[in-house]
Amino acid sequence: MDSKAIIRKGIELWNAHDRDGFLALFDDSGVFVDQPTGQQLTGREELGKGWYDLNMDADPDNQVKDPVVFAEGQLVCCQARFVGTHTGIWHSPAGDMPPTGKSRDSPYVQVLEVRDGKVTRAWHYYDRLLALEC
Repeated sequence: MDSKAIIRKGIELWNAHDRDGFLALFDDSGVFVDQPTGQQLTGREELGKGWYDLNMDADPDNQVKDPVVFAEGQLVCCQARFVGTHTGIWHSPAGDMPPTGKSRDSPYVQVLEVRDGKVTRAWHYYDRLLALEC
């Protein structure tokens, strides 16, 4: 699979809520950086708990919508929308946010590095204030 296909597969697995399949696309020592907060997660276990579970717990009906994916060599850029309903607890490093029942439609951009068929680094950009308003 080329780098774009790997990211498209990741979106498919995310939308299917396939945790193990999604995390398997990341290198064991891959790094995920949440740009607005500066939080850095290293490895599949941290990524699973600190990002995947956080989003799935807070917005269990979430989906990635309207992805635009393009690549240059090992770097891939994905622009999309995170759409869901905040019906679960958001367990963030800043503290827990109780469910609001509000719908969320948050645009985001990710820049990802893919080497040897695995995501080795990801930078996640989004409007943090918009995310916290839900």
